[in-house]
Amino acid sequence: MPGYRRGKSRTCHQWQRRGMRLILRPSLLLLLAEKESHGYELYDQLSAFGFESQRLDSSVVYRDLREMEELGLIDSSWDDDSKGPKRRVYRILDDGRTRLTEWLDVLDSIQGRMNRLIDRYKTNQV
Repeated sequence: MPGYRRGKSRTCHQWQRRGMRLILRPSLLLLLAEKESHGYELYDQLSAFGFESQRLDSSVVYRDLREMEELGLIDSSWDDDSKGPKRRVYRILDDGRTRLTEWLDVLDSIQGRMNRLIDRYKTNQV
């Protein structure tokens, strides 16, 4: 049974949320590998990876950005050129590029196993 652990069972919806969390950091790192960005701009661009703004709290994105900065994957500085309130500009570091490559290798492996599972299910029509 999915999520069986100490007598608890996760719903498919809970697994879907966990799956989205699995790709949040690599998605942020990829966006930052493409260009430096403000937090809100990153949040907005996550829709390209299937994140829905009504299901993804922006505080989760900012928390992950802060944690990745503490881990030395990204760096940030205040944008003095922005009109209105100052905003942080995030950029990826070399360790972040390395971690992104590692994450994508793992996700590619997971995707292969998932595809085999789905194909077998469809073939056998269980």
